[in-house]
Amino acid sequence: MSRFSSRLLALLLLATAVRAQVEFSGILVMPGKTLFALTDTATTKTDWVTLKGSFAGFVVANYDPSTDTLTLMRNGTAPRVRLKDDAKVQSLRFELTGSITFGTGEKVEIERATLLFDQENVFPLKDGIIYRITPTRRPDGTLMYRIVIEQRIAENRIDRLSAPNVITLPNQPFSIRVGEFAFSFTPKSP
Repeated sequence: MSRFSSRLLALLLLATAVRAQVEFSGILVMPGKTLFALTDTATTKTDWVTLKGSFAGFVVANYDPSTDTLTLMRNGTAPRVRLKDDAKVQSLRFELTGSITFGTGEKVEIERATLLFDQENVFPLKDGIIYRITPTRRPDGTLMYRIVIEQRIAENRIDRLSAPNVITLPNQPFSIRVGEFAFSFTPKSP
């Protein structure tokens, strides 16, 4: 085997190993800011990173929204990973758009957020505020969204600001106001 063939084989094996290690598992698009959820499949650790941000030794070099594909860079290699598609198993993934309003009147627009059914989906918003949402299909065909809004006060202290449950018909918009927080979302049809 030539030296060139050996290097090509090594690069192909590395690219395959990268795809097995880093999974593009979610996206959160807000005006002026896009976050990508990357999961290390070996440790199951997930972090939200921005374009040019780093995760597990990789730098998010590029995002192609037309194919939902990220290009990651590490050691001169540029593997591409597509947004995890669980749609093959009864549409496990779906998307929401909407807004969250804080007590100060400040509003965060959510242009696109990917969610997985029956799993807690965690979105970092601003100033240590974390939005957790778990969508579940109910036996009667409705959907229940368990929602928790938390704020990190200190490294070892997180305050729960609200924890409502919302039940809706499939693909129907929903909104609620809890204390200082209000949110309104519209699911995109799977």
